[in-house]
Order: sequence, then C-alpha cells, then structure tokens
Amino acid sequence: MKKTKRIATVLLALVMVLSLSVCAFAAGTNSITVNGAQGGETYKIYKMLDLKVDLGKNAYSYTVNDKWNNFFTGEGAGAAYVTIDNGYVTWKDGKNSAADMEAFAKAAAEYASDNKVAADATQTPAADGSLVFGNLDAGYYLITSTNGTLAMVDTTPANPNPAVDEKNPNPTVDKQVKEDSTNEWGSSNSAQIGDTVYFRTSVTLMKGAKNYVVHDKMGDELTLNAGSITVVGLTKGTDYTVVTTGLTDGCDFEVRFTQDYLDTITASTTLDVTYNAVLNENAKVESAALNKTQLTWGDANHTEWDTTETNTYKFEVLKYAGADTAKNPLAGAVFQLKDASGKVVKLVKVSNTEYRVANGNEAGAVDSFTTVATGNIVIKGVDLDQYTLVEIEAPEGYNKLKDHVDVIVNAENALVVEVPNNTGAELPSTGGIGTTIFYVVGGILVVGAAVVLTTRKRMEKNAK
Repeated sequence: MKKTKRIATVLLALVMVLSLSVCAFAAGTNSITVNGAQGGETYKIYKMLDLKVDLGKNAYSYTVNDKWNNFFTGEGAGAAYVTIDNGYVTWKDGKNSAADMEAFAKAAAEYASDNKVAADATQTPAADGSLVFGNLDAGYYLITSTNGTLAMVDTTPANPNPAVDEKNPNPTVDKQVKEDSTNEWGSSNSAQIGDTVYFRTSVTLMKGAKNYVVHDKMGDELTLNAGSITVVGLTKGTDYTVVTTGLTDGCDFEVRFTQDYLDTITASTTLDVTYNAVLNENAKVESAALNKTQLTWGDANHTEWDTTETNTYKFEVLKYAGADTAKNPLAGAVFQLKDASGKVVKLVKVSNTEYRVANGNEAGAVDSFTTVATGNIVIKGVDLDQYTLVEIEAPEGYNKLKDHVDVIVNAENALVVEVPNNTGAELPSTGGIGTTIFYVVGGILVVGAAVVLTTRKRMEKNAK
C-alpha cells in the first residue's frame, strides 16, 4: 500500500512539472479540464485503470479497465511499465521518468487508435478554448488530441477536479523572398519580368507533430518551377512529399511531412522549404506579385498566411528635338534597352506608346522600340536597377547619338528619361583636317593665277 501511494505521489508531481495529464477521484462526480485546447480539434478521454477508493481508510487501489487488458498484459506496450499482482496494478521502479511517461502515453494513444478503443467521452473546445470532461468516475485517464501525438495521462486521487495543459505546442512559419541585388532575404524584393524569384519558407516543427502540411499560393504573376521545391536536409518521398496537382484549395503546391518523419522529432526543429518561380508577363507595376504560405496541422489548426511581395517597375522615355524648348515628343528614333550586364532586353509592344519586358523568348518579342510624336514611350516590367538606352537609328534629318543614355529606375515609377536629338549636317571640328583643304586648294589657285599672269606679260614684251 505504501508503494502504491508513493507511485501516486510521483505521478502527481509529473502533472505539475510536465503537464502530462490527469485523473479523477470520487465516482461520477469528477471532472478534468484541458487548458489550451485548440479550436476545431477533437479530444477523447479513456479510462485505462479503474480506481477503488476507501475514504474511511484513506486507501485506494488500481485495476485494469476491461478495454485495456491487451495493452497492459502479455505483449502489450503497457506491460513494460506496470506490474499486475492478483489483479492490482503498481508502477515499475525506474519507469517513471519524463521520457518514460511520454513514451507510455504515446503508446497508449496508438493502442487506442489501432484497436478502435471506444472513448469514454469525445469533445471539441468551446469558442473560448475551454474544454471540460465531466461526470467522470475515479480512475487513471488518457486524453488524446488530433492536435498532435503527445497524449496526456495521470492520476490524482486527492484531487477530483484536476486540470491538464495541452501538451502539443503550436508550430510556426516564416516566409521570405530573396533580393537578387543584395542576396538578402526579406518580406519583399524587386525583379524584372522573366527573372527567377527565389523563396524560402522556414517551418518550426514541434515534438508531437501531427499532419503537418505547408500550403503555398502564388498570384497569377508568378509561374512556379515545380521541380525546385525542396526541404533542405530531408529526403523527398521518405520524409516528405510534394503535391502540385489535384489541389482544391487554390494553392499551387503542398509539402506534406510524413508521420514517420514527424515521429522522429524530439525537440523543436526548424526546416527550410526552398523553391523558385518566374515573374511572368502578368506582372503589374501598380501592385506587387504576392506569394502566401500557411502551415496546417492536426485536423483543423493553421497558422496565419505569411506573405511576400515581388515588385516590378517602369520608366518613360521622352525623345525631342534639341532646339525645341517645349520638348514635344519626336517620332522615328529607334532605341535598344540594355541591362547592367550589357544584354539587350527584349520587349513586347503593348501600344504605340507602351512596351513591357518580354518573358523569356515570348512570342512577339522585339529587340528595340520606336518613339512616336503622340507621347512618351513607357517601358514596364523592369527591375529596380540600372539600364542603358542605345539609339540605333535617329529620326530623319537628325544626328544619331554617339553615347548611350544611363537609366536608373526609381521605386516611385516617376523617372522620365529625356533624350534630345540635334539636327543639321555634321561639320568638321577645329584641330582636324577642318578647312585646311580649302586653304590648300585656294593657295593652288592663287599660285596658278600668278604664273599665268607672269607668262602673259613676258609674251607681250617679246612681241614688241
């Protein structure tokens, strides 16, 4: 009897320190409160051991509940933890550590699930998160939750209305996108249409994890590279699977962690899910391309959506005659747009005054644009970066620019690049051959005239 009381005291201490679980006292009048119960999840309670109490003698004893005979006897997992003598249950020495109790509760939860043991009661939390199992007989109880695999067990003969904390902690998710100009990760970045955009979702998985799924939803402006989805450090197909088809929630893909892998987690573990997508022709300068990530677990729990923004930009080109103080748009100038590496940026003509960056080898892409007299040329879909304009053909009667024009795109989309063209024939400059040819020819003519005049005078003198 003393040994039985000592074991009960140890288990009561476990409730206080580990918040593992719960039991009850007097017949039919006991209750168990679950603190931190998760909305939408299902909680079940099972009486594993019956508790007989003699209040007058301050004595009690445990016997196996009929539903749990196979768990506590023979090859059952519970037999490793208890000794049954003449039907009465005592806990084995050396099997009451925190790790032992956690393993015991998990094994009991698996037994209940695998053997379809009928629960004594089933509840979902109220709107305020409260959950109370009432009208319970005295006993040693197991409480399971669809929120995770960490079950709760314990007994408290001296407390008919104990409370236990939900043991399955909530996971977290953090979504980031890479800025290619700095190689830094953050909540937003800038990109040119056709660029590959890199994403990283950091998920913190908790011990007791169950049904963990990463959901990712992209806007129409992003085209997922499905083959790029990877969970760093894990083996695809063994530790997780990737689903990109047949999804009905509007997501582009899901990463589903296998329960076999989740069962190996003994402490909070942060994993990175990496993938990339192409900013496509649907990108707009007026609004960002969004990528949202959410983590779900249990039966109904989920994090809030974590969102990144990918922005693209525009600038305008004003071509005008250098002598025109009003800077009216000048038609007929042909330009190429080059990026910082000197590569020609292909464009798609949207209208006479608007072009956008082409998405790769998109049909209809051109290497240049032509100015018109009806307005500035707007170039959309560029990165927040430096570009150059190269005039490859000047308007008729105007001089073609010898140097390129620098373009530094700004985040306000307010840049107007003014490019004047001068008219008139090119004249030689001082210091070159310049007017020398005219002086030389003129000199020759003067000398020739002097020779002719002298010769004529001599001929007239000889004639006399």
